[in-house]
Amino acid sequence: MNVDANLYDFLKENETGLFRRKDEVIAFVHVDFCDIKEFIEIVGSSHFSEHDVDVILCDKTICIELNDIIEGLGHYLSSYKRCFHEYDDYFSKAV
Repeated sequence: MNVDANLYDFLKENETGLFRRKDEVIAFVHVDFCDIKEFIEIVGSSHFSEHDVDVILCDKTICIELNDIIEGLGHYLSSYKRCFHEYDDYFSKAV
């Protein structure tokens, strides 16, 4: 299992989830406004300055899609599956 330990720990400590967009499973994390600096330090500011990152501004959090971030680190979403409670529901059943 190849993961970024800091990102893995951050995801375990924050609300995460998965949803489907067409045939793709999208991973996301809710980042509290006060924790956005820490998140950017973990994933690197280049993800936000050099790439389009889909986010949703919520009442107290920013919901950030993770697929491109995880893949940009050279990792697979499956390596982070323990960070998503519903992971097996999305990947063990036929769509």
